[in-house]
Amino acid sequence: MSAYTPFISFFLLLSLVLPSPALCQEPAPRCDWHSFERMVRDGTLSDQEGEKAVAEWARRLERECPQGQFGSVLFFPLKGYSVKDVGGKNGDGYKPAGYRFLDGNRHLGHPAQDIFIRDRDQDGMEDLTGSPVDVLAQADGVVLAAFTEWDKKEPFSEIRGGNYVWIYHPALKLLSYSAHLQKVFVVPGDKVRGGQPIGTLGRSGTKASLPRSPTHLHFMLLLSATMEPVNAFPLLKSSIPSAR
Repeated sequence: MSAYTPFISFFLLLSLVLPSPALCQEPAPRCDWHSFERMVRDGTLSDQEGEKAVAEWARRLERECPQGQFGSVLFFPLKGYSVKDVGGKNGDGYKPAGYRFLDGNRHLGHPAQDIFIRDRDQDGMEDLTGSPVDVLAQADGVVLAAFTEWDKKEPFSEIRGGNYVWIYHPALKLLSYSAHLQKVFVVPGDKVRGGQPIGTLGRSGTKASLPRSPTHLHFMLLLSATMEPVNAFPLLKSSIPSAR
């Protein structure tokens, strides 16, 4: 093995986990945070590599997505629903103990709020309208990752979040993670406005696809600087609900 092999491997890793220049210029190109997220999710990064990448991404996202270019108005992330549809009592479903972003698909805890829809027959459709429920961007942001390949008949069934979307919200300095989607309307690099549909809710994901699981959106917020979880409930309470 050449003495230079470790250095070559290191730079190849950086090419995957670091973003391309001008991440948020118009038109927004596909960024490469999604490749980093895939490696974290699938456990192919060491802790040391992951920690360095998280710190570098935090600096670059803040620098390349100026806060002043994005609004901070909050919208409830499910069309036709409100904070009354959040599971538990006063947001007590949020249980961050044991969660660590770098643990990927193997993480512990439940650092999120589950928002339930009316779907008694579990067909993924809203009972009153017979239509899919739109999942909305909670605020202005840039799509960092979108996974659309979950299928309970394929190996992707091991992905706990099913189909999902990650968005960076510069004005909030938060990342949002919306999971258990059916369809996804966005791709990495897209700029989105608060209240814009990013997909439709479904029953994708290892446990969410099971009959015992009511149809729900798994909605998580993380601090962009550290990837530590934040309780979304206070922001959901102050979000603008959209009409059905």
